[in-house]
Amino acid sequence: MLFRRASGTDFDGIVKLQDLNLASNITDDQKKDGFLSAAFSAQQFQSMDNDGCVIAGLDGDSVKAFLCSSTPMFNLPFPLPAAMIERFSSIDLGAKSLSNQQVLITGPVCIDQSLRGQGVLEKLYEALYKELFGQYDAAVVFVSKENPRSIKAHEKLGLNVVDEFDFKEKNYVIMAVALKK
Repeated sequence: MLFRRASGTDFDGIVKLQDLNLASNITDDQKKDGFLSAAFSAQQFQSMDNDGCVIAGLDGDSVKAFLCSSTPMFNLPFPLPAAMIERFSSIDLGAKSLSNQQVLITGPVCIDQSLRGQGVLEKLYEALYKELFGQYDAAVVFVSKENPRSIKAHEKLGLNVVDEFDFKEKNYVIMAVALKK
């Protein structure tokens, strides 16, 4: 597989992979292997890429994985990430609160079911960190507590649970890692 910054028709492929993995489109049994909570358009994914970076995992021309990232400012208009961002002033990572650091919010992330558990998440994050090296103090992600597979996968990458929050009667964890500059 090739891991690189998304471009051109990659965004249409990202939407297709996203739609196959939305919580609203899969069974409860399938949700045990991970799921996405929110849907974005190709235009919104392009906007995320312009603000931060979207990494695509490609098998030939087919998008088999993706990892999005963006700034807190980009995320404020969206109620779910905004609820997380509100907590940043009370979360310390290192010697400073997240609200006083250059934060990169990662997610959504999605990997084709056939490729899960094969190191693809690590390769997506490696490509992202390489693309944005030195620009951010911390990477932060929120994950539904109903998605323990994703929590464990992010823990393997060095992200730790630093807080929890509720949104629309659902529970989420905030995970973060300090980035080396």
